Amino acid sequence: MTAQHWDAIFVGAGITSLACAAMLVKRDPSARLLLIDKHIVPGGYASTFSRPRVEATFDCSLHKLSGMDEGGNLLRILRGLGLEDALGLVRPADYFCAQHVDQSLLLPNDAAGVQALLSARFPRQAAGIATFFEQVLTHGRNGYHQFQMQDGSFEPDMAQLRHAHRHLKSRTVYEGLAELVDDPFLIELLAAPGIYVGGYPEDLGYLYYLHVMYATLCRGNAYVTGSSQHLSNLLAQQVIDAGGQLLLGTAVEQVLTDGGERVTGVRTRRGTFHAGQVYINTSPHYAASNLFGSEVALEDTISRLAALKPARSTTTVYLVTDGDPSTLGVAHTESMLFADDPAAAVAARRAAMQPGAGEAASEHAYWQCSPMEVTNYRALDAKGGNVLCLNVLDSAAHWPPRRTPAYREKKARAAAMLVQRLQRQAPALRGHVLHTETATPHTYARFTNNTDGSGYGAMVGTSLKGHTFHHGFPVRGVHFLSAWVAGPSYEAAFGYAEMTARQWTRQPARA
Repeated sequence: MTAQHWDAIFVGAGITSLACAAMLVKRDPSARLLLIDKHIVPGGYASTFSRPRVEATFDCSLHKLSGMDEGGNLLRILRGLGLEDALGLVRPADYFCAQHVDQSLLLPNDAAGVQALLSARFPRQAAGIATFFEQVLTHGRNGYHQFQMQDGSFEPDMAQLRHAHRHLKSRTVYEGLAELVDDPFLIELLAAPGIYVGGYPEDLGYLYYLHVMYATLCRGNAYVTGSSQHLSNLLAQQVIDAGGQLLLGTAVEQVLTDGGERVTGVRTRRGTFHAGQVYINTSPHYAASNLFGSEVALEDTISRLAALKPARSTTTVYLVTDGDPSTLGVAHTESMLFADDPAAAVAARRAAMQPGAGEAASEHAYWQCSPMEVTNYRALDAKGGNVLCLNVLDSAAHWPPRRTPAYREKKARAAAMLVQRLQRQAPALRGHVLHTETATPHTYARFTNNTDGSGYGAMVGTSLKGHTFHHGFPVRGVHFLSAWVAGPSYEAAFGYAEMTARQWTRQPARA
């Protein structure tokens, strides 16, 4: 496989590459596309791995999809690709079950229902809760239609945009919520869906977060039967059926140019492949440092990338039980477990975020104090086994290097802490755990090349300065995909892929 010519090459076969390529060949069936990935399966973070000994399949990316009701962007795109029926969508009855000390709050899967439930549970906070959901339905709605604003198919209220820019853009989620309500547990509860996009309330921008709430709660959510790998495989097959090729187990060593002005292809250990357009679906920090030769002037790009901060990574424990988890105290599709003292949890995170914070402070803040998401995959797809997934946001900074005794000890400690938190809420699980497996920030960096092991791409904070890193990129024909430019979540990835596919024009390859 050497010296082959393609219309476009995708560096990385992550979900954004797969979606963009599938939409591109639907628009231009004769386009010849090559997708190259160092991993052995397509999908990047949207993939699975199996452990046959315990009859379990683990989903890496926690595949709750937003925008899956009528009027949702992702459902519209999936329908356009003809994939809705093949995905076997599961629509949970509940948003999630919030568990705090000895109480549980089961949040319904619609905004009005959640507002009513929280107003009844926190009557003194009802006015602030109402304002929050009003902001979700106005400013969150506007943010949700960001790509439609760019193509002119959605016209926002300009007064709303000006108000949001003036009053909300500079606030973190914590600051925005604390202005509306003063109950520490309510703030943690309202901010908990930030785990879907890789940010704590102290990290995420409030205006962006309103869009996250609108996407997941007001435009519906669903899971894919067979996990995110099923979706990745379906997209890959559409590209292959159109004459494209998927080259796995192969790392791209360099993006080639004709002296630094126009892209000409890529080089791999399997040979050189030529194309007039190259789409990069990996961390831009990694790409700038590793994929271009010295002839490419990247100083300005690298300077801009300094402001593009990675979203949080995760520490994830995959857990297999000897029976249906629903009979062992984990009855809901998704649960969020909160610290006993939410105010102390905020203080612990802030302390851990300071330069020089120690390992113990980080473990306490991220593993013990912060919300832990528990997904019951057995309830979504029984064929995957009796699988629970325990997930907390984390930072790579306090993890020692892989393959060291300290790293192995820390992985064991993380698993013990997270399982203990779950068993405290579901004591019936004790004695029924067959297998645990832990993924760390280093695990995600190893398989995705994502900076600091971020599973979500870039952090969307109060400044978007770094998100323009690709504007004016010095090499013509190079495009950037992924959550680093689209924003976290499948829906953002597909929306950006759709916009990119619409811009497709063929360019001649240069040998």
